[in-house]
Amino acid sequence: MTDIDAAIDALYQGPLDAFTEARNALAKAAKRPDLKTLAKPSLPAWAVNQLHWHRRAALDRLLAAAEGVRRAHGDTLAGKAADVAAAEQAHRDAVKATLAEAREVLAAAGHPVTQATLDAVRDTLQVLPSPDANGRLVKSLAPTGFAALAGFAVAERPALRMVPPSTGATGAARSGRGTTSDDDDAAARALAARAAEREARERRKAAEKAVEDTRAALRRAEIALDDAERVLKKRRAEHDLAAAAHQRAESALKQLS
Repeated sequence: MTDIDAAIDALYQGPLDAFTEARNALAKAAKRPDLKTLAKPSLPAWAVNQLHWHRRAALDRLLAAAEGVRRAHGDTLAGKAADVAAAEQAHRDAVKATLAEAREVLAAAGHPVTQATLDAVRDTLQVLPSPDANGRLVKSLAPTGFAALAGFAVAERPALRMVPPSTGATGAARSGRGTTSDDDDAAARALAARAAEREARERRKAAEKAVEDTRAALRRAEIALDDAERVLKKRRAEHDLAAAAHQRAESALKQLS
């Protein structure tokens, strides 16, 4: 790792509020104006980065549980016996425990621990491992359905053996039966199963899109709330200044009376 890589890592390990100032200082000291393009992490992404740098044991347990789920599903898809339910429960427990660590990180740094922030952290933890999660996340990650199972080899199903229709007694004797209705039924069932699978995939895609849309709306609302809180804080400061000025004016008036 080069010195500049270590310095960039240090940026993402440090306090979120100091990121921009530290980044610009690094760009100036290193004479690397391009470093100013490094994006400041969102609050959920920053929390996950801190787990990577400062609470690695909890994150490693989560990654091990995620690997257990991947392996269990892979065995199942390959036609092997696997306790998928137990693996998924272990993963849920690991996500819960790691989320508690992230909550502690946020609270210790003085950041607001809102439900929207925790939901975004949870979503990111559920996606891990991810090539994007190298301690330099700038935004939270979102689950993508069955993407974690990509690349598994599904156990090959026996091909349907279609027997040509027999013709007369000779054909019946040659095929060992007088009809192909069993094969026709099997083919129909296979077609119906494929149609059901397609329909299930389409329903899942629609559900995932709805989740993404509502998550985006929730985050927009969170941003709007943050903006409103900043405006309110500014107005309160203006009010306090005006009240103090009013009190001074009243005191001056009394002294003149």
